[in-house]
This record gives sequence, structure tokens and C-alpha cells, in this order.
Amino acid sequence: MNHLRLANAIAAFFVAAALCLTVPIKAFADERSSCQRRVENGERHYRHEVHEHGKHSRQAEHAKAKLNATWDRCWTRAHSWYDPYHHEWRTTRDWDQNYDWERDR
Repeated sequence: MNHLRLANAIAAFFVAAALCLTVPIKAFADERSSCQRRVENGERHYRHEVHEHGKHSRQAEHAKAKLNATWDRCWTRAHSWYDPYHHEWRTTRDWDQNYDWERDR
């Protein structure tokens, strides 16, 4: 009887451990996917505002600030940021130096 309880306890432990490992991985992947989508939308909006109103317009500056805020939120949640030009995730908080703001002159 005690042997059966021990076996059940061990099995329950391994099931719980497996759940603890898979749930954060899925949540992390969902967060990155959501961040990527928000960054791509924000970057597209920024390019549109630059095209319509000029690079130094109030609209473009507002879109740029929103894109920076999106990267900051992603960094806080996923500890990485998505570079839409290179289509890659970066793990150094350096979008202010590495994002090519001049690309769409």
C-alpha cells in the first residue's frame, strides 16, 4: 500500500514538473509572437507617417515614440526586441542605436 502511494506521488511530481516547464515556454513564445506583430504594425505605421507627412513631422515623431514604447514593452516582457528590417530577435537592449531610422528617407 505504501509502495503504491510512493509511486503515485512520484508520478504526480513528474507530471507537475512537466507542466511547470511547458507552460512558461508557451507563454514566452506567445509573448514574442505578439511583440513581433506589434512591432511590425508600429514600424509600418511609422513608415506611413514619414511618407505622408515627412520625417520630422509631428505625426512621424509620435509614431516613432509609439514604436520605441512597443520595443520597451517587449523588452520588459520578453527580454529581447524584434528588428523588422533584419527579421530577427535581438537580445541586447540597443534598438535606439541599431534600428535604421534613415532607411525610408
